[in-house]
Amino acid sequence: MKKQKSRELLLTKMLSIIRKKPGIRPREIHKLLQLEHSWSLRSTLIKRGLIRKERDGVAVRYYPIIRG
Repeated sequence: MKKQKSRELLLTKMLSIIRKKPGIRPREIHKLLQLEHSWSLRSTLIKRGLIRKERDGVAVRYYPIIRG
């Protein structure tokens, strides 16, 4: 249960970062959250329909999905 709460907290923080910095790259997310990897967290947010991934040449960028 504690792991689930900390995972949800990380997901919330990550979503907040992506909303504040649309087009952010994974490396920047790692630095801000002090994580080595965040693939599973980013994947969860994509599956939940909260963010989208875009390729920019070889770079990958993440954007929030705006509902309105």
